[in-house]
Amino acid sequence: MFDTTKEDLKDILRKADDGKLQLPDFQRDYVWGDDDVQSLIASIAKGFPVGALLTLETGGAVKFKPRTLEGVASINPTPEELLLDGQQRMTSLFQAMYCKRPIRTKNQKKELVERFYYLDINKACSDSANIEDAIVGVPATRVLRENFGRDVKLDLSSPDLEFENDMFPLNHVFDHTDWYFKWRGHWNERKPNRLETEQMFFKGVVETIQRYKMPIIRLDKKNTREAICLVFEKVNVGGKKLDAFELVTAIYAASSFDLREDWSGPTGKQGQGRSGRMYDSNNPRRVLKEIESTDFLQACTLLHTRHKRLDKAASGANDSDLPQISCKREALLSLPLAGYQKYADAVEAGFVEAAGFLNELKIILPKDVPYPPQITALAATLSVLGNDGLSAAARDKLAQWFWSVSLGEQYGSSTESKLGRDLPELVAWITQGGPKPRTVEEAIFQQDRLYSLRSRLSAAYKALHALLMRAGCQDFISGKGFELMTFYNDKVDVHHIFPQAWCKKAGISQKIFDSIVNKTPLSKKSNILISGDAPSVYLARIETKNGLTPDRLDSILRTHLIEPEHLRNDDFQGFFDARLKALSRLISGALGKAVVENHGNNEDVQEADDDADLEDVEAEEQLATA
Repeated sequence: MFDTTKEDLKDILRKADDGKLQLPDFQRDYVWGDDDVQSLIASIAKGFPVGALLTLETGGAVKFKPRTLEGVASINPTPEELLLDGQQRMTSLFQAMYCKRPIRTKNQKKELVERFYYLDINKACSDSANIEDAIVGVPATRVLRENFGRDVKLDLSSPDLEFENDMFPLNHVFDHTDWYFKWRGHWNERKPNRLETEQMFFKGVVETIQRYKMPIIRLDKKNTREAICLVFEKVNVGGKKLDAFELVTAIYAASSFDLREDWSGPTGKQGQGRSGRMYDSNNPRRVLKEIESTDFLQACTLLHTRHKRLDKAASGANDSDLPQISCKREALLSLPLAGYQKYADAVEAGFVEAAGFLNELKIILPKDVPYPPQITALAATLSVLGNDGLSAAARDKLAQWFWSVSLGEQYGSSTESKLGRDLPELVAWITQGGPKPRTVEEAIFQQDRLYSLRSRLSAAYKALHALLMRAGCQDFISGKGFELMTFYNDKVDVHHIFPQAWCKKAGISQKIFDSIVNKTPLSKKSNILISGDAPSVYLARIETKNGLTPDRLDSILRTHLIEPEHLRNDDFQGFFDARLKALSRLISGALGKAVVENHGNNEDVQEADDDADLEDVEAEEQLATA
């Protein structure tokens, strides 16, 4: 499926100039810095290895849209080979040694500049071991200036000036004969005895470059796209890994379909593609803000592979012969353009519907989503369900699945496999009265987990935060529930109920007071009034400052599953025990099954609250200035 060989650098560059060797369109534009280019030239001049190239024979089933190397003037729409790895090396060498136009590079300030490269003949002959010092880059004007452009340091703006300064233009290295004779003629009358310099430079340095051979790994056209992409990633260890979206974009480009434009919008009109319509900053769909192009492709691939499986089943195939429903990388790379176009609109609508559903569950921002792949699963499922996903019964089942994944912490690994499994099982459960999905059946929550839930990065932590808001908890000050506008305007987050400062003074272990049992959703204003004081103190302050009666504040506390008497008596243990049981009942209702009350774990789970140490300090400072 591949072979290795060596080829003259000159022949490789000639093929690039003829358009026989081109780049696949997914290769990123990237400009090497001046130092990198000079280092590459020096390695070639010394005959040192600079790494192998990877090429793909064209004409097979895998078709990438081609484009010529930068600097190539000719346009050949049917290349013989595509350069999969080695773009920057070959582009730099082509522009520096073959092209008659200046090379684009970056200076030490990372500014884009144009350069011509020369070899200082005398330096190259005097110290060939350090030929880097003989490589000179000059601006496109061929005039090198100093003292802020006021003084000319080196002028090579004409052939005679090149001859006079013994500066050999590198872009003549493969057709140097004419330049060489004119250079020799220039010096014949001035310095007739330059034979040693001539031989050392042209027989040594120039011929070393002309004879340079580069190793090439050639993939033949019989390789699959999955194999090609895998090989590319393995050899492209020095570059940024291409994601599946970029590779699929290149494949679709061969059929004149711009996937990137479909996703992001036309050039200069960003936000007018599917991503912009889905997110829509004018509507409360901020939960979709971090949806990536590959997430969208995954949902399309799930629907495409589901359709293939259903078609195969309808033809009478045995279960063992049915293709898998999948959104793994191989499946994404195999998604045909027709499949994408068939499902893209439905998937876009599915993501929009998923955002609304998540908002119903009080999942408002991307950071609130227990597992981001849950959005993809919901979008794919709602795409299939259509109107069947709008009923209360369907929403209840989707919610039970969502809490089962989140509280059962089931999407921590093998996510792609679980997405492929959950889609058909959810659809069958909702539309056909099938059995509960395995994700729902297998979900368990041990009560002891409430002790160790301390990090807001944990899926179950995020789920409990949302569950409390969904259950109707109200802000301590305003008594408002946490609807969309309240959430945005009041800067709602999870805060301690018994403040950290008070707990530390009371000698309560941080492992205990930092757990989710001692936290609840509150507005920033409420957290400031709580400060670091005892509950009995801050409750009195809230009542006084906001004109709340004790009974009204007690009713608000109960919406947070807090027994008021424990806070008014500063009884942390009574509060903790009662709320542990109340949260367990809340979780049980979400899962549709009892919480496991067996004590003990196979290992001690340690989670640190990400920013808990700053919370009370900030509140105390703001209370002091209130």
